[in-house]
Parts: sequence; structure tokens; C-alpha cells
Amino acid sequence: MHLDDFGEMPLRQVPREPHVMDLLTRLARRKSAIMIITICSGVLFVAFTFLMPHKYSGLSTLVPPEKQSGQSGILSFLTGSGALDLMKGQENPALSTFKNVLDSRQLAEQIIKDSMVRDYYSHWDTSKLSLIAAVQSSIEAEPLRNGILNVGVTVKTHWMPDKEEIQRAKLLVPHLANLFVVHLDRYNREKLMTTAKFTRIFIEEEYQERLSQLDTAYAKLQSFQEVHKAIALPDQLTATVTGAALLASEVQRLEMQLGVEEREFSASSGRVSILRAQLQEARQQLKKYDDGGVGEYVIALKNVPEVARTLAGLMREVKLLETISAYLRQQLEQERISEQRDLPTLQVLDPAIYPEWRASPSRSIMLMLGLFTGLFFSLFYVAIKDFSEDVRRNPEGHVRYLNLRASLLRRNRAKVGV
Repeated sequence: MHLDDFGEMPLRQVPREPHVMDLLTRLARRKSAIMIITICSGVLFVAFTFLMPHKYSGLSTLVPPEKQSGQSGILSFLTGSGALDLMKGQENPALSTFKNVLDSRQLAEQIIKDSMVRDYYSHWDTSKLSLIAAVQSSIEAEPLRNGILNVGVTVKTHWMPDKEEIQRAKLLVPHLANLFVVHLDRYNREKLMTTAKFTRIFIEEEYQERLSQLDTAYAKLQSFQEVHKAIALPDQLTATVTGAALLASEVQRLEMQLGVEEREFSASSGRVSILRAQLQEARQQLKKYDDGGVGEYVIALKNVPEVARTLAGLMREVKLLETISAYLRQQLEQERISEQRDLPTLQVLDPAIYPEWRASPSRSIMLMLGLFTGLFFSLFYVAIKDFSEDVRRNPEGHVRYLNLRASLLRRNRAKVGV
């Protein structure tokens, strides 16, 4: 029997393991569809950026006020600069205060009074609460450890913004940032002036009290000199009295400063602890003038004869009150000047500028996202397409799938030939 007698016989396909080249072949066969879907997806994503709301941002960098050379010690403690000088390495509490002010509702209520701000945000909602919420959402304050305060402003447009709205949003960015800085500076000035007022009243009361005590001390000294015919002290004792008087005045200054600090800060703060330690040390040094031990040529006041010791005590009291009164008088004049001062207290290191480019959406990022999304769906499309063709060519290998599809479509079970 010849081989041709059998006629044409179908070749039996031998199943084989899938290979990566098979996958590449399928992708190459569908390369046109893959490219079309990927490119269309990228174009759609980029086109969507023209419909999305645009955001424009600006950043102002602020430097908080520093301690001025002419500022009194007590006022510097009240404003916090004195404490900051001794607590280096910690965050500036003034920056946290400024951040809270920028985020406050009260400041937002002042901002919405501006005609340009109100005209722009009133397109969303004209209610006061909505305007305040829009202004508060546009500001972001970030205090840095290096003592700088970043004030970021972001202005958003509507969907499908036109050129006019985009231009208005760009112009509003530096204007809004400048408004925040101006109102923050006004708040800080008012706070400093109010603090200076209270400090001036406190110092003025202390000054009047010391003047009254000084008059009484003068009268006592005069009466004692008249009774005991004692006019002056020896030079060595005078030096002791002068040194003790200066140290006693330092003790009283520290006591006043500690009283102010304890009203402003907690008892466990670093500044209060340091002042207490300084006060304790000054008191110990002052006690040495009474007991001896200050120096070899310094007379201990307890060893001085009674009349001289009493006279020395009266003269020390007079010198002490004279020193304290002079100090308080100087501070009082400085506080009066500070109370009337109306100068900017914040330094703008880098003001917000007109944004040339939008902060979002980024078309380059959207393009990449669209291309990756299109590529993913194109590969999914190729897999579905190949699977459908394989089911059509070889239904015997997909009986379960055909039965499931028939059940979902409420048809009879698939009939597949053997």
C-alpha cells in the first residue's frame, strides 16, 4: 500500500509549554492596537488637564523680630526673646504663635474684607463661612527650626477655567500672601504695644514705690546722723557698703524679672530655672558681705561697731534704692517709647512672586500616567482578544468557560464534539 492511498490526513497538533516568544509574537501581531490605545489614553489624560481646576502657588519667607538693643530686659522677657537667648537649640515659640495666628478664624475674617479676595472667592459661595473656609484652605504656614517661617499660598480655579480666571488667580497669589504678612505684622505690633503698655504700668508702679521708699530711707538716715553726729563712713567700710548695695540691687532686679517670667511661663521652664539659680547665687554672695568671705580687704558688716553698722545699713539702703530707682527710671522711659512705636516687626526675606506656571495639574505627569494606563489596558485588550480567538478555534479546550458563559446567559450547556 502506497502512502498516497491514504489521502490527506490532518496533522495532530502536539500541545507544548507556553514560551516568552509566543507572548512577544502576540504583542507584535497586535502592536497597532497597543499603540493606538496607549496614545489615545495619553492624549485623553492631557486633554483632561485643560478641564481640571488649576492651582497656582506662592511662598513668602518671614523672619520673626529679633531682640533690639534698646529694648528693656523685662520687655524682652515678656516677648520671649530673652528666654530664647538662653534656650538655644530649641524651637522658637514665636513661630508656633505666628502659625496659629495665620490659621486662625479671626485673621481669615480680616482677609475676606479685601475686595480682590472677596470678588474672587465669592464665585463659589457668597456666605461668610464659605469665604472664611476658602481663605483658610489657601494658607499653609510652616515654622522651621532655623527660625524661618514659610507662608505658602495656593489659589485654585474652577473646572474648565478660561484665560481671565487663570490671570486673576495668578494675580491673587502674591496679593493674598502679602495680605497675610501685613495682618500678621499688625497683630504682632498690637501684641508688642499691649505688652509694652502692661510692662510700663508695672514698672511705673514699682518706680513710684521705690521713690517712696527712698524718701523714707533719706529721712531715717538724716535722723540717725543728727542723733549720733555720724556724717560719713571710713573709706574701707564705704567700699563694702557700695559693693553690697550694688549686689542687693541686682537681687531685686532678678526678683522682678522672675516675677514677670513666672506669669508668662510655667514654673518648670528653662528660663525660670535659670533665673532662680542666678537669684540664689546673688543672695549667697550678698550674705557674704554680712558674714565675711568676700575678700581679704572687705570688712564683714557684722564685725563693725553698732553705730557704724547701723549707719552702714542706712547708707546701703539709700544706695540700693537709688540704684533701683535709676534702673526703673531708665526702663520706664524705654517702655514709653516702645508703647508708642509703630514699626514693622516682621522681616520678609523672600516675598511671594507672580506664578508663571501652575502648581497643578502637571501635564507631563498626566501624560506619563495616561501612557502607562493606556499600555495596561492595551495589554489587557490583547489578552482578552487572544483568549476569544483561542476559544473560537479550540472550543474543546474551554468547555468549562463555555458552560459558565451559557449559564450566565441562561442558555443550554455547550455542546462540544468529541
